[in-house]
Amino acid sequence: MAEISKLPGQSRITANIERLLVSGKRGQAVMFMGPPGSGKFAAGIYLGRRFMCPEGGSEDCGCSCCRKVNSFNHPDFLLVFPFPNLAGESRKNTVFHFSDPVNSSAKYSDETLEEVRRFIEEKGADNYRVVTFEKKQNIPAEVVRDLIRAVARKPMLGDKRVVMVCDVEKMAFGAADLFLKTVEEPPEDTLVILTCSRPNLLQPTLLSRVIKFRMAPTSDEEIKKYLSQHELQFAEFHIRCSMGSPGMARRAVEDELDKRRDALWNIVRNYVETGGLAQTIEKLHRHFWRTDYEDVRNDFRLLTMILRDIYVCKFGLDNRLANADIDSEIKAVAGKAPEPSILRRWISAAVRAMCVHEVNNVSADMAFIGAFIEFHKANQLLGRES
Repeated sequence: MAEISKLPGQSRITANIERLLVSGKRGQAVMFMGPPGSGKFAAGIYLGRRFMCPEGGSEDCGCSCCRKVNSFNHPDFLLVFPFPNLAGESRKNTVFHFSDPVNSSAKYSDETLEEVRRFIEEKGADNYRVVTFEKKQNIPAEVVRDLIRAVARKPMLGDKRVVMVCDVEKMAFGAADLFLKTVEEPPEDTLVILTCSRPNLLQPTLLSRVIKFRMAPTSDEEIKKYLSQHELQFAEFHIRCSMGSPGMARRAVEDELDKRRDALWNIVRNYVETGGLAQTIEKLHRHFWRTDYEDVRNDFRLLTMILRDIYVCKFGLDNRLANADIDSEIKAVAGKAPEPSILRRWISAAVRAMCVHEVNNVSADMAFIGAFIEFHKANQLLGRES
């Protein structure tokens, strides 16, 4: 388990957590915000352990309470996170320990239970790790109802309880409304810890009720140390595309994002050089044949990084390209790309397409095709204006 003292570049978070603990507040809600893999999960686990430990939860504390929290095995540490609902027609199991296995309506298949257990195992081995699923995941309303019922009861082993909800922005429709009351007025014996990667998706009322801690970007050198500790072979591209997140850097290495980047780069380069929309659509169909949800999310990130690099090259700002390993190719394409105002439209279209895919569940190839159609419209607008 990664301790807060070992979280690189998070001295401000450390100081804020210490002040919160010294104040002795209960009935409070805290939110850690930042990109996936930036240390939100590790900070939340540490805060929860320190809050619950009768000995103060020092780094070397080995008491029963700390051991149970560290292994996600404490009955008063209620951990919730988004998960995929696999084989939805087979509802046999509750997947969180606070759900009543007899009376709960939050029951799921064996396949879903295995995915929940895999998340816990991988996060336990490395708090930074960005655990991915092949299918879209959320926090269902029925799980939130079970959580609210559990919070209404007294703690089982001590006088304190922690509720930790990861990626709270992924609560299913209606679930966040159910949970808002708990965030606004937690019981005096309960600390609510939330993590969030995209606070713009949350209700303003929820955001206004929490103490917000934003994770700082981790330096390139610290990320390199982290990857080396896990014996991962990395390149400069993996560091730069992490955007200061150790977990995203690890994901980039393990998912071989450099190969997906190369495939997308060839599509973008060909489109800029030829302007052939029909040929580009055919290439996109082939690229997204048999791809999973996380691959698509990665591809949207890679597309926006590529467009951003082309854009900054237009201004001669080529000393900090995310794709520095292909900088000569990017510079060459930037010379043929449309003017910056059109490239800004391209970047906006790519971001909108990503949101359409994530929120409305539009297929990957159609979302990307829609983005390139918007690129084409922007090019035609440039032609009419000139």
